[in-house]
Parts: sequence; structure tokens; C-alpha cells
Amino acid sequence: MTKDDSINSTPAVNSNDSVDTINTATSDNLFIDEQTTPDASMPPKQQRVGKQQRKSDFADFKETYLLPSKLMKRHSVNIEESVWEQLERVARILGDRGSNVGSYINAILSEHLKIYASDIEVWRKL
Repeated sequence: MTKDDSINSTPAVNSNDSVDTINTATSDNLFIDEQTTPDASMPPKQQRVGKQQRKSDFADFKETYLLPSKLMKRHSVNIEESVWEQLERVARILGDRGSNVGSYINAILSEHLKIYASDIEVWRKL
């Protein structure tokens, strides 16, 4: 057997000769490698949305979810305080007079049930 006289370029962990260096380029972001390498699963950059498009999207959102409605045969639902506060803020700030959390939640759930109706039917039969 021959003796390996190569020098280990990596200093020992508890060695006094070890140099504590931090690459300043990577110290700000721990996941720099993940961000710099192109990934096929990452969606392409979205194009800038104009003011008119935002207004149109808001009008559609408001028409779908924030129309005041009178709820008949109401039921109470228990939700977390933080969710309630968010719903209340959206209904109060974005909604018209008469909009409230109850009608907002009702619209969200109605839309959800409409979107997933076919899936729910399939899952029911499993």
C-alpha cells in the first residue's frame, strides 16, 4: 500500500486554522440555488395587468361575491377569528352598502359547490 500524502483542502471542524467565511451573495437568501437554476415546472412570467383589466376583474368579483342578499333559513357556521376578520374586511371595504360577511360566505360556498359539483358526485360514489 502506498501512503497518501495529499493535503486535505477542507479544514477540520474544530480546527483553529479553519476560516469562518460566509459568501455574502448567498447569505441574504438561503435558497439561492433553487432560484437561480431554471426549472421546467416554474410558470412563465405573467404579463403586466393594466388598470382597465383590474377594474374589470374587480367588477366581476364584486358581482359574483359581494352582492348584498337576504339569506332565508339561515344557519350559523363556526370559523376561526382570523378568517372572520379577513372576510369582514373584504365585505366592508370592497362591498357596497348592505354587503355583509354572511352573504359573502354564502356566495363563496355556492360558487365552490358549483365548481366541484361533478367531482363531489364522483367522490360520493367511491
